[in-house]
Amino acid sequence: MAKIDLAVIEEVYISAKNVYFKKTTLTDETNRLTEKFPVKESSMADYIYDFKHMMNGVEYQRTINYDATKYYLENILKDFGYTKFINALSALKQHINYYETLQNTTMKKQRLLLEEFSKLKINKSNFIYPDEINDNEQTINEGAKKQIIVNAYERSSKARKECIEEYGYKCTICKFDFEKVYGEIGKNFIHVHHVKPLSEIDKEYKINPIQDLRPVCPNCHAMLHKKVPAYSIKEIINFIDKSNL
Repeated sequence: MAKIDLAVIEEVYISAKNVYFKKTTLTDETNRLTEKFPVKESSMADYIYDFKHMMNGVEYQRTINYDATKYYLENILKDFGYTKFINALSALKQHINYYETLQNTTMKKQRLLLEEFSKLKINKSNFIYPDEINDNEQTINEGAKKQIIVNAYERSSKARKECIEEYGYKCTICKFDFEKVYGEIGKNFIHVHHVKPLSEIDKEYKINPIQDLRPVCPNCHAMLHKKVPAYSIKEIINFIDKSNL
């Protein structure tokens, strides 16, 4: 059987996300993976199983290798944000305690990994939404990966500009206008939301700013991302309408 290297891990991570969000089944994904790679079906199931437990912050008992654990932590932070990342760290800590008690040993590499990621300085209040656009990007192609501390999707300022030219700076959901309320300091301020999150696309693609993006205020943006995958804009509008009845 082949070693579970980075190429396998990247593919398993995509499968694990698809199973987690119920786009496919565990059986279908393990079959697909074992057809593509000379690996055991049970091993692929373990890696998918552990992703689910890391996302939910609960103990997993099936050990995956160091590279996969590191890749999961990096990409859960990148794709799903602060809360799911903290869940993943908690699940890893629980797994280490479980395994060390069971085997009467020390998981040195996994403990170093836990320590390394626990020390990451992530300001929860300033954490960028998984789909928020960075004004410094110049290309309209989105999704290309670059290495900072963890991989991050590049955002397109050109796409943001075209979106706002079409829809304006008023929130698509609640119609909040920052300039109207705050005056000069609120001028030209708005978040831009991807209707289909980049983390679900998982590849570079040509974005359509009019179809794929919408301007939203930070409050509505936070509500859109109260679950993973995100609520739709229509769902959040319906929540507001119901609360005003």
